[in-house]
Amino acid sequence: MITFTPTGSTEAMARCVDLAVRLGHTRLVVDLDRRSEPDSNLLSALHQSGLRMREVGGRLSVVCADSRLRRLLDLTLLSAGFSLYSTRDEALAG
Repeated sequence: MITFTPTGSTEAMARCVDLAVRLGHTRLVVDLDRRSEPDSNLLSALHQSGLRMREVGGRLSVVCADSRLRRLLDLTLLSAGFSLYSTRDEALAG
């Protein structure tokens, strides 16, 4: 399992997911709590990351305590592609 906080570009996140998959990891936890305002590129990267992890039989877990962002993820159905948790501990246990 790999846990990380996306701080760079969405391309960097995609590269990180690809590297994790190539190294054989099937579980990835992305922590959004330290991320500044998310943009559409981040949301797209989360969606693509969830798809990529499912392609290899893995799963993506996303940590997000921000109720506004959680609601956005639910309304746009993006959260259907990954498991959503309020804390990092919950994500690691899940």
